[in-house]
Amino acid sequence: MAVSPRGNGYQAEFVIKGERYRRQFETHELASKWELEVRTALKLGKALPEAPEQQIGGTDAGSVGNALRAAKEKRWAYQRGSSRAVLNAEKFVEWVGAKTPAKTALHEDKIHEFLRYLKNDRKVTGSTINRYLSSISVLIKFARVERPDLPYQEKGASRLRFFTEEEVELVVQTLTLWGRLSERDLFLFLIDTGARPYSEGTSARWSQFRDRTVTFGELQLTKTGKARTIPLTTRALEAVARQKERKHNQAGPWTDITEWQMIELWRNVRAHLPQLNDTVIYTCRHTCASWQVQRGVDLLRVKEWMGHNSYQTTLGYAHLAPKHLMDNLSVLEGGASPRLRLVNGD
Repeated sequence: MAVSPRGNGYQAEFVIKGERYRRQFETHELASKWELEVRTALKLGKALPEAPEQQIGGTDAGSVGNALRAAKEKRWAYQRGSSRAVLNAEKFVEWVGAKTPAKTALHEDKIHEFLRYLKNDRKVTGSTINRYLSSISVLIKFARVERPDLPYQEKGASRLRFFTEEEVELVVQTLTLWGRLSERDLFLFLIDTGARPYSEGTSARWSQFRDRTVTFGELQLTKTGKARTIPLTTRALEAVARQKERKHNQAGPWTDITEWQMIELWRNVRAHLPQLNDTVIYTCRHTCASWQVQRGVDLLRVKEWMGHNSYQTTLGYAHLAPKHLMDNLSVLEGGASPRLRLVNGD
């Protein structure tokens, strides 16, 4: 028997009539059994047996880290030129957290968030993003979770999706009719504050709300590691007040709402409103920034409001600016200031 230890399992590898056969297994018994079945099938002229389906073991079973290990052992270990695919998958798993449940890590919300990280922080091209998505597709297969529509990039496509006012109204009406009032108020809060949905929105505590403001980063770890305080719109303030009246005994307005609960709800929203099939919960954050830029707020103030760590991230919204704000952009980019016109000798 040609079975030998390899990594965290055992590999069956043998050659018959010049043809090499090789598979990775969790136990020595499974590897030996598969080799015997293959040899028997070849002698009898029957179809070769498939490698038995198995859950790669470990304390992280069911996690995205487990899916990565399975993909490396059962797919990429035998595929020439797969080193780049493995590296991309490893980077994704490192970003999302190896112990994150695969069902959450490989949901389209997380995948879209990862793509935003690649675009805004890593400045990768569309073709590179597609290579990452190919690796993620393999992880989805080995995790055995529902396959989302992967947003493969067209050449030159880089614009951010945001809600129109009409779309926001449709979502509000839908959630109200469904009786999902807490989620409706969270949706409005995210639209008007630009809060990151889970690290800032659902994590917010009552103590972070003071004098018509909310402070992110005091009690929870924000993406940038910095605290910021922003004023609340009347609509956002009313949403918080409604939650205070109903949930004053809990830690915060939406601390009872889980990430997976919102993911499932948004899936139903998209099914009900097909025009939103290219949106995720994080689209609320893009909407807040996009609306500000469209209405003439300069990019540096948008950066401060959104808590962007890099000005380059805020520049992703520059194409939405009214034409007169492009002078601001020229100055911020290091160009010459626009010439001022004197009026009445002033």
